[in-house]
Amino acid sequence: MENFELIPPTKLDENSGVIGLDLYLKSLERHYFSEVSLRSYTSSDGTLEMTIDMNCQMELLEVLEFHNKSRWGFNSTGISPLKESFDILTEQNNIKLDIEELTLFLNDTSIIIKKIHYRSIPELLDEIIYEIANHYVYLTIGLTEKPYEIFIPVFEDNVSDSISDSGALIENKQKTPKSYFEFWGVYLESQDDAFIYDLNINTYISADLDLYMMED
Repeated sequence: MENFELIPPTKLDENSGVIGLDLYLKSLERHYFSEVSLRSYTSSDGTLEMTIDMNCQMELLEVLEFHNKSRWGFNSTGISPLKESFDILTEQNNIKLDIEELTLFLNDTSIIIKKIHYRSIPELLDEIIYEIANHYVYLTIGLTEKPYEIFIPVFEDNVSDSISDSGALIENKQKTPKSYFEFWGVYLESQDDAFIYDLNINTYISADLDLYMMED
C-alpha cells in the first residue's frame, strides 16, 4: 500500500489566468467558514485543474452536524455552494476548468478528496460529506477513535494476466475508480499505517489488499 501522507502545499501562482478566481475562493470561504486557497494548478488535455485547500477551524463532528442542519456548505438556492460557485466560474472563462483535489483541513481531521471524473468534486461533495456522517460511528470504531486523515477514494488495483500470441505474459492494470463510495484510506492515531475502510460492509479491511490512492 502506498504512503498516504499529504504533499506540502506549494505557493499560489498568481498567473493562472482564471477570471474571477478570487471571487470564487471568497465565495467558498463564506459558505464553508474556511480560509480557502488555490494550492496549485496544472493544465492537462486542455483542462486547467486546480488543487484547493479549505482551512476550517472546526472539528469533524461539528462540520457534520452543521451540514446536517444546512448551516455549513449550504446557501439559499439549495445547490451546493461548491458546485454553484464553480458553475459561475466556468461561465466566466473560455478555458475548461476542473478541481483535481480538494483538501479540508479541520482542527482534528484532514479530508483529502481526489477527482475521479470531470467535475466529480463539485458535483459530489455534498454526498461525500453525507456519507462521512453516515459512516461516522464505524469510522471512529464505535466512537472510540477519531481518524486524523481520510483519503477519498482509494481503489482496487485490478490486475489481469493474459498470454500474448508469442506466449509472453501480459500484465494489464486498470486504475479507474468509478465511485467515491467503495474504499477510503484512513489514518488512526493508534496505528502507524493507513487502514482501508470498506463502505459496503462498514468496516476496516486488511491493508495487505492491493489497494491504492488515486495517482496524480
